[in-house]
Amino acid sequence: MPKPTLTRWSAREVPSADLMNTRVTIPQKYYAKLPYVSVRGVKVGTAFPGGVPPNQPLYAGQRRDVTWDPARQYKSGGFSSPDNVRFRIPEDGVYHVIFNAAVYGSTVRSVGENVNAYLEVDGATGAGVSGNIGHTIYQHQQAGGHTTIRVSVTEFFTKGSSVRAQMYLDSGATGTWGIAAADFDANFHAFMISPSSNGWSQPAAEPPSLTPWKAGSVVSVEAMNAATYDPYVHLENRPRFTARGTQFSVAASQEKVALAWDSMYANDPGFGLRRLGDGFADRTAVTVPYSGIYLVSLFCSARHADGADSASYGFQAKIHGSSSSDAKILAQGSTTRIGQDCSVSLDDVLYLNAGEALNIRFYGWGSSTRWVNGDSDGRINTLGAIYLGT
Repeated sequence: MPKPTLTRWSAREVPSADLMNTRVTIPQKYYAKLPYVSVRGVKVGTAFPGGVPPNQPLYAGQRRDVTWDPARQYKSGGFSSPDNVRFRIPEDGVYHVIFNAAVYGSTVRSVGENVNAYLEVDGATGAGVSGNIGHTIYQHQQAGGHTTIRVSVTEFFTKGSSVRAQMYLDSGATGTWGIAAADFDANFHAFMISPSSNGWSQPAAEPPSLTPWKAGSVVSVEAMNAATYDPYVHLENRPRFTARGTQFSVAASQEKVALAWDSMYANDPGFGLRRLGDGFADRTAVTVPYSGIYLVSLFCSARHADGADSASYGFQAKIHGSSSSDAKILAQGSTTRIGQDCSVSLDDVLYLNAGEALNIRFYGWGSSTRWVNGDSDGRINTLGAIYLGT
């Protein structure tokens, strides 16, 4: 169903059946079921030796597209797939994409064997995003076991472009590798959040103030537009921000640091990138402009330059407000090896109050360990949030 054309009420208009359907019923139907695709389980290859369940093979030094089982795909709102690899975007808009894969490896080297996950977009036109839009790196920790790798991102796609998942196995990997094929081992989801038609830079419309109707009140032009037109304009382009790129160096005695972001895009001026407070660097916190529910996503990479070989680290998303310095904490951790990048990724839906600030902190543990940021392709350190409603 294509995005409806929104028009305002004007004075002396008669609310006929056609106008009510055009301005109320059709938009409600559209926004109640935005485009969505969900696939679970990769296309199965041959069974691995030693009783390991069938996997989709990965080969050292090769970057390959993930092929999905056609029998385990759900598509609505015009999504399609010509090859069970690429999923074609049905309408211009802002989408959230998630890719998870459990990777099996029969061996592990002392220096670590890295697995990379990517989200790629092809065929974009106009203001649509193209190329690599997300990248994470995980280290396979145990021979004969599985490591789950994940990447997610919110971006603006144009109609007709395609989004796909890719994997890359470290060129020095030995043994047998593959993506586990079960429904719960590999999945890919893409869903529209806002049907914006003017690109990522289209300014957001503020959340509407929906005033209840009262008996005996006059049905004015202003009231009709506030109840129908204004909410749909807001839904077409929800407030959002994306911050990318960070550099840090944490000495063994330091343990933690607040991340300062190199750049941030926001389609609402209420999102502010600022210093959190005394003791923090500039550009270490993002203030949200509206109270409500936000979809927050984060993926970051780190490495340790020296110290304990299997030191651990974590990224924490802290929410700061006037009522509590640490009202809510989202955390994710991992273990890395010396000189090896390793990523973490998380998504969460949470309620934030207007004026509260998101702050990402890196924690590194391990005796005599010095930590630095991962230095991959520039898409590997990202914080984003989009307003979903009250």
